[in-house]
Formats: sequence, C-alpha cells, structure tokens
Amino acid sequence: MNIITGITKTKEKGKRKKEIRKLTSNPQPITRNPQPITRNAFKPGNCFLFISIVILMFFFIGCASRQPAQEAEVSVKSDVSVCKPVIRSANNRISFQGVTRYMQTNDIRSKMTGIITRVNCAVAENISINQALFTVQPQEAAALQKSKLSSQLIAGLSDTVYSHLSGQIKTLNVQIGDFVQAGDILASCIRTNSMRIIVYIPVEQVATVEKMKDCMVTLPDGSTIGGQVSGKLPAAEAQNQTQAFIIEPKMNISLAENINLTIQFIAETIQNAVFVPQSAVLGNEEQTRFWVMKLINDSTCMKVAVEKGMKVDSLVQLIGSDLKTDNLIISEGGYGLPDSARVKVINAN
Repeated sequence: MNIITGITKTKEKGKRKKEIRKLTSNPQPITRNPQPITRNAFKPGNCFLFISIVILMFFFIGCASRQPAQEAEVSVKSDVSVCKPVIRSANNRISFQGVTRYMQTNDIRSKMTGIITRVNCAVAENISINQALFTVQPQEAAALQKSKLSSQLIAGLSDTVYSHLSGQIKTLNVQIGDFVQAGDILASCIRTNSMRIIVYIPVEQVATVEKMKDCMVTLPDGSTIGGQVSGKLPAAEAQNQTQAFIIEPKMNISLAENINLTIQFIAETIQNAVFVPQSAVLGNEEQTRFWVMKLINDSTCMKVAVEKGMKVDSLVQLIGSDLKTDNLIISEGGYGLPDSARVKVINAN
C-alpha cells in the first residue's frame, strides 16, 4: 500500500509541474471582477441622522417663510417732534473778555500830625461831598488838656478832614486812637458814576474794533446792556499782546471792581440765514460732524449733513444748507436714530 501511495503522489507532482510550466510559458491575464460592496443605509443610526436632517430642513424653511411677517410686526416707530427751519437775518458777533474798573478815585489824607479822635465813615459806605470824615487832634493838645485851658480852645486846635467828592469808601486805613502824620492816607474813595469796562483786544484785531463803536455788554446775571468805545489806554499788555479799550455803559450799573464781563461787537450782518433749534442739530462724539434728521415722508427720516454757524438765543445757524422753510426736521427725539429710521410725529404741524 505504501508503495502504491508513493507512486500516486509522484504522478500528481509531475502533473502539477507540467501545469506550472504551461502557465509560465503562456501566461493569461488575470481579471478581477470585484463585487460592489453595498451597505445598508437604513441601519438604525443612519435612519436617525436622515430624519434629523429632514426635520432641520423643514424648520429652516418655516423660519424663512415667517421672518418677513415677524419683521413687519416688530417694526417700532420712534416718537418725535418736528419743526420747520426759520429764515431770518442775524448779526455775526465777536466776543472779548472785559473787567470792571472805577476810573476816578480819591485818596483822603491827613493835613497834620496827631491822633485820630473821630471816624465818621466805613468801608462800602456812600459819602457826599464836603462830608466830615475824620478828626485829627495834634500832639500838643494832649499836654494842654492837663492845663486850665478850656476844652473849646483845645478843640479848636483839632483838624477835621472832609470829603472832596461824592462816592463810596473803598478802603479805610485808620481807626480811633491811631497816630498819623501829615500826608498819610486815611481812606480811599471811588466815584460811583465813574465805573468803566476795560476790554482787552488782541493787537491783530485792534483795527477792526476801532471801526465798531457800539457793543453789547453781558452782565453776570445774564442780562445785557449797550455800551460804546470811549477810548483806549496808551500801553499794551506786554505778556498777552493785547490793547486795552475803555467801554462806557449806556446806563448806570452798580458792580464791584474786577468783575469779568463779556463784550460783543457786531462784525457783520447776515441776511436770509437758515436757523433751526439747537436740539435739532446732532453730532458725533468728537463734535466734528453734524447733521439733522429730515422727514422724507410721514414716517421715515434721513440724515442731512450740515455745518453749524452762529448761535442766536436757542437757535443755531446752518451754513450752506439746502433746507427749505417747508421741510420738516426732527427737533426732539432724533438722538440715536439711524438713517432711514421709521418715526411717528407726535406734535401737530
């Protein structure tokens, strides 16, 4: 049996070698036909993902279809007040700083050496001309009081100091019992109707001010009075390079010295200037750009760039503006409104 099995195996090996030789001598192209690999798209996990995508698509489509309606519903109109521009003439004024000063003062002096025995005035008190203010007793009178001389004779040796003008006591330098010498200043008096305003004009504008005699003086309480240039001081301020002009008020005013005032001169008169309320002019944080909100229909406004000019009371001039008197601009409620904002007018035209 073993011999036969071995012979059989030997024959099979020989056949295999012959087949291998045939293959190597005449090789045939090997073609592959791979079968497509298919996956089950309807597995539980894939089905859940597919359903989620479909739900999201319907959700976005529904939101897109409802968005215009929602925007139309939530469109809010801001309540605003409107006004029309005003055309009027205005004066372009230039302003300077002034200070009050009394031009006429008088120093009250002692005529003899002695002791002050009487003071008949006080600081800020009004005095009249030839009013007795001080009594000065000479030193010799003190020694004579110990003698038997009468008091009337001693009183006759005293000197009475009188005022030489009507005005107001500015400073008081002595009191009863003080020793003074002849020529000492006992008090200073100012003439109340001699108050003038000194205004300091830069030297480059002196020629302009010299042509304008009339001016407007703004007092500390905000009221205004008229004034006119009555002269100028001969010396200029070396540090500030300003020329001092004297302004005489056209009515009597009672102010202390060194009160700061505003002096305005009319530089030019502008005809047909466009004015709007100050609240209607809006600007950026740097105050470099300004605009007004103009109504283009009953419920929409737009920005119109403007340039600010002079201020007159509560009005502001618009320079180079194309606004007309029949245009409507927002006077209240325009702060923060964007261009083409929707508004609701709450005041009647």
